[in-house]
Amino acid sequence: MNIFRNFHRHTSIRTKGVIYVVVLILFIFLTVSSLVMSTVKKNLVEQLDQFHWSIAKKLAQTSSDVLLSRNYGFLMEQIRRLKSAGEISRVKIIDKRHVVIASDQISEIGTKDAGLMELGLHPEGKNRAREKVGADISMPIEINGEPIGALTVGFDWDAEGRRIDRELGRTIRQILYLALLIFVLGIGGAFIISRVLTRPIIELSREIEKFDREIYPQDDDRGLSAYKDESLQLGDAFTRMMTNLQKYLAKNKKISAEREKLTCMAAIGQMSAQIAHETRNSLYAIRGAIAGLEKSEALSERQDYVEIIKEEVQEMTKMSDDFLQFARTPEPEIVPCHVDDVVQRVAELLEPDLEDAKIKVIKQGQEEVPQVMADPILLKRAFMNLFLNAIQAMEGGGTIWVEYRSVDNFVETSIQDEGPGIPREINVKVFQPFFSTKINGTGLGLPTVYKLVVSQRGDVDLVDSEFGARFILQLPMAKTAGA
Repeated sequence: MNIFRNFHRHTSIRTKGVIYVVVLILFIFLTVSSLVMSTVKKNLVEQLDQFHWSIAKKLAQTSSDVLLSRNYGFLMEQIRRLKSAGEISRVKIIDKRHVVIASDQISEIGTKDAGLMELGLHPEGKNRAREKVGADISMPIEINGEPIGALTVGFDWDAEGRRIDRELGRTIRQILYLALLIFVLGIGGAFIISRVLTRPIIELSREIEKFDREIYPQDDDRGLSAYKDESLQLGDAFTRMMTNLQKYLAKNKKISAEREKLTCMAAIGQMSAQIAHETRNSLYAIRGAIAGLEKSEALSERQDYVEIIKEEVQEMTKMSDDFLQFARTPEPEIVPCHVDDVVQRVAELLEPDLEDAKIKVIKQGQEEVPQVMADPILLKRAFMNLFLNAIQAMEGGGTIWVEYRSVDNFVETSIQDEGPGIPREINVKVFQPFFSTKINGTGLGLPTVYKLVVSQRGDVDLVDSEFGARFILQLPMAKTAGA
């Protein structure tokens, strides 16, 4: 068992395929050869047996004619010809007096052989084993069923054996030629098939090793596989890749955690810098207004400086609210709700702003919009930011297009304005905190939208549009009671 296991591990599939085919062909060859040789030999012996009996019968018929005509010289001539041709080795013929009238041995002529007459009158079928050498054929000589003599014929079984061997040798050579052809075709076919079957395995192993080197190049234990079998090499490479992948993921998880900490610290630093910058600008304006108050004696001038202070305080308050809202997004309370109801409520709240900006809201798409799983309050804040951005983008008025569509298990809501749009080169930055194309913007409007939607297991994206800016919100569809 260990030998077979070691052979399986340390031998390639192509080599094993060739070896298995050779063993199979050899087994088939030996089995078929033994059957063929046995059948051929049996047929040759039967053919010789039939040939010998035909000679004996013809000689018996000739002997019957000679016994009637007493032309013993003709019979001796026939015997001489048969013996010189190698068809018989010995022969003896007697008449009904048991006297030998013809024989290949001259000395036997005229002697008596009562045993031959008895054997010829009572032959036991074919008086020899068909595949054994040395048995003679004995049979009576008859005329109209009346025995008038008997004969016995012997054959040169050494010569017959050599003849059989020659025929068997010819058959063996034919089988060997056929086996050689089958071996060549079988080995070639096995090699080609094994190569075709192993090529995808080898290529996959190489891809796995390439991926393994890319994700974990510092693996010092990587080297040649201990196996020659391509399937085992694939399993070895896959196991090594999985081990290194787990190390890579663990390391990457640690790096991601550290990067997340650094990102948070960077965001805090950026937010602090933004707050400091905006606060400093307002404080400069307030300090200037206070200095003006101290120097001014006219009531109207003092009133102007007070208005400046109020505006800056309001601006600082609004900025603080924006920062707080972005930093303190509450945990959403997910419930089934209709997106259209939320959009309609936002349009009602912003109706004065829409009228002042000469903007109308038009809905299109599905009439029956399925419910979604979301927090209506947070969703209202998200749509509020999108509508306010659209109002600010369309200074000369226009239309906000709202379109609903069901896609798989989500409800898509498209909000599109007719403003100047957002350049493609910066559309990937619009959801980054503090990035803004507006002079007085804080850069927290769209990041707030993104944060609010993602917290509700949804998604928001800015897509290409022929005009204006088009935002698509995806929210998970609420399951019906029968689902």
